[in-house]
Amino acid sequence: MPRLHGYRERLHQPLWDTLIRTTGDPTTPIVNSTKLFGNANIGNLALTNLQTAGQLASDQTYVILALRCFLFFDGTNRRDNYLNVTSQLFWTLTVGTKPMFQAPCWYYPAGGGIWGLDATASIFNNGTPEQAAILKLARPIIVPVRQNFAAQADFFAIGTTSALNGLNTGATDDVKNIMFMLDGLQTRDVQ
Repeated sequence: MPRLHGYRERLHQPLWDTLIRTTGDPTTPIVNSTKLFGNANIGNLALTNLQTAGQLASDQTYVILALRCFLFFDGTNRRDNYLNVTSQLFWTLTVGTKPMFQAPCWYYPAGGGIWGLDATASIFNNGTPEQAAILKLARPIIVPVRQNFAAQADFFAIGTTSALNGLNTGATDDVKNIMFMLDGLQTRDVQ
């Protein structure tokens, strides 16, 4: 489709990539260090909405205003997975070769998801499910045209307790989903 020369549009569009989305044992085990926004999930909207590995398509730019980490676990080990992942997973956002923001998982509330209690089980979440409960950056992070970026997921066990044990094994009813999200303004050509 042809573009309108000299015109650009800016829209609020989150970008996400997924560390794990499975039930039971994952087909590819999660390791201590994994880089997101690469080739692995391109083409599967349930896992990422990026169209090009490691950067935005065409001459798009992005202004990152907030960062989020969505966690969802269900099944036999849901409580252990929530507790171990939030305390042992650390994220590093890199633009180009420069780390731009680094913090533990609990510092990146999801700002959405399931919340509350029912008669049979507790419901867990990374923060409260409201738009105001997200990590808003004090200064925006700019992703210029054709600049690569990544989110590095690093796990650090606490003593002999490793979150990777719960993520890499489990009953067939164990649901595991970890997504990292950039939230901000995307600028693209008008078509």
